[in-house]
Amino acid sequence: MILNKKYIIGTHVMFYEVEMIDEFIKSVYNAVGQVDNRDNITVDFLFNFSEYFEKVDTNQISVDELKIKFINQVEYLRSTGVNVRYNFYEDNDNIYTIGSYRRDLNYKNCNNYDYIIWGESDCLVPMEFFNTLESLSTYASENNINRYVTTFATRKMWDESWSIL
Repeated sequence: MILNKKYIIGTHVMFYEVEMIDEFIKSVYNAVGQVDNRDNITVDFLFNFSEYFEKVDTNQISVDELKIKFINQVEYLRSTGVNVRYNFYEDNDNIYTIGSYRRDLNYKNCNNYDYIIWGESDCLVPMEFFNTLESLSTYASENNINRYVTTFATRKMWDESWSIL
């Protein structure tokens, strides 16, 4: 499939989540496999090493080993032809949370991408991901819908009065 839109998937990863991002990366890898013009996709990662809230258990793994493990997983995704970028956050004196990362992701990328997608280290991207978003974009344009939020999540975080949705 050919993408008409430009996408950025941004994912904030804490050092203790390094083991779980493997499945997320593989799911993005599989979804990207359906796309011909993969240069329309950027995957951005922030690997957060801040020990403000929790210390790295260096008896289990060193910080350098964590970085290597992270980089190897990210490079696997780069092999698909998508744009992959990553940064490290190592400031132990200032808090930088997923909320901070998402704010910055939105602010820095809103003029360059049609879709800004908040990835999660423990989410799985469906194979039909890009096809669904392209179809949604076409439908929205045809129906003069200029702003919308979409989610593939199915977390029930409300009471029964929301069931109709």
